[in-house]
Amino acid sequence: MSSTKPKAVKHTLFVKFKDDVTREQIEKIVNDFTHLVIQVEPLKSLHWGTNLGIHDLNFGYTHAFETTFEDVEGLQEYLDSPIVNKFAEGFLPTMAQQFVMDYELY
Repeated sequence: MSSTKPKAVKHTLFVKFKDDVTREQIEKIVNDFTHLVIQVEPLKSLHWGTNLGIHDLNFGYTHAFETTFEDVEGLQEYLDSPIVNKFAEGFLPTMAQQFVMDYELY
């Protein structure tokens, strides 16, 4: 651990969608996810993208979603938010697999 105060906290989600999930469903998920920034106060930013396929190290994950918070407490408030939980009810069933990493940014 660094003795320097972190600049931010990141919550990065990597997703492999189920084979039967349509492009339209994914587009709706991405749209709804990006709108969380204006709905959930502790969420400072959200960036997302798809795998470029440059390396064969993605283990089949196709999408990444990176959210930013001021601190760990903000991340926890986001994770506990009824708005986020409602969004997750529609998002989680579309995932074949997910990988999440939370970390402080220095």
